[in-house]
Amino acid sequence: MPDFSIDYGALHIVQGKMRELADAADSGGATGTFKEVGEASSSERKALFGSSDLSYAFNLFYSYSTSRTKDAKDGLGQLADTFSGVADTFFNADAQLASAAGLMSQSLGLDDWSNQKEAYDAWQEDKTAWDAYLEKIGASEYFEQHPDANIGDVCRADGAPSFCEAWLADDDAPDDPGEPPAEPADTPPTSYTYEDEQGKVSVEVELDDDYNVMKETATITTPDGQSYTSVTTYDSAPRIITPDGGEPFDARDYTMVTTFGDGTKTTTEVVIEDDGSGTMTTTDADGKVTTVTRSGPDEEWPEPPEESDD
Repeated sequence: MPDFSIDYGALHIVQGKMRELADAADSGGATGTFKEVGEASSSERKALFGSSDLSYAFNLFYSYSTSRTKDAKDGLGQLADTFSGVADTFFNADAQLASAAGLMSQSLGLDDWSNQKEAYDAWQEDKTAWDAYLEKIGASEYFEQHPDANIGDVCRADGAPSFCEAWLADDDAPDDPGEPPAEPADTPPTSYTYEDEQGKVSVEVELDDDYNVMKETATITTPDGQSYTSVTTYDSAPRIITPDGGEPFDARDYTMVTTFGDGTKTTTEVVIEDDGSGTMTTTDADGKVTTVTRSGPDEEWPEPPEESDD
């Protein structure tokens, strides 16, 4: 099977042409005086021809010529809807990829890893402070020998160790950090692959030193070997903004380059303002530029306008 790519504009042009044909078929393709006389009433045609026989003959000819093409009207209209549906379906799929930029980390498990690392790092910091405090008050050896002991229980008991006097008098003593949380893997997850009978999806991300996703590459491969790749590159680390009464959103800009099965590329540049509004500018393989806008972070990116052929 040969490679192919979807040209939304071409599909919308075909849709428009099909609707024009359907409109023409509704009148049998007739135009001008021929159409006016054919759609006139019987009395008007009789007055025009001056003969009921001629009027009848013309009406029979007009009806016969238009009936054959009128039968195609519904079919042409349905076909136009089909082309429009194909264009809309594929555009929506691309729009979903674009709007999902920044969400790859959730599928990869990167968010879970980051949360685990944050919790474990915080525990380690607290543990270091606690061990230093035990050393300071002379309690290290005791808790090495009694690792499950609780300092509160120990110091409230009769015959408490001598270090308890310092602990009881210290209002700023650190807390025992307790048992450690789950320790994360040494390195964060940066790739994900899923494959079934419908094909294969592969995702890879590149991170900065703070483990923020700075680049995402998603490749979809069909069972017959065709591929569709989308590479999203962010201009900065996340810029999370929380509007009054709204949900937080990432206001950083990004660029997405889509490579189709035939090797052609489409580049989409997205600019997000601090209020969540934005502009999405797409340049296709032929250099045609399409721009759409949204008014806020909760608004979906609109579909590009349909082309007209004047």
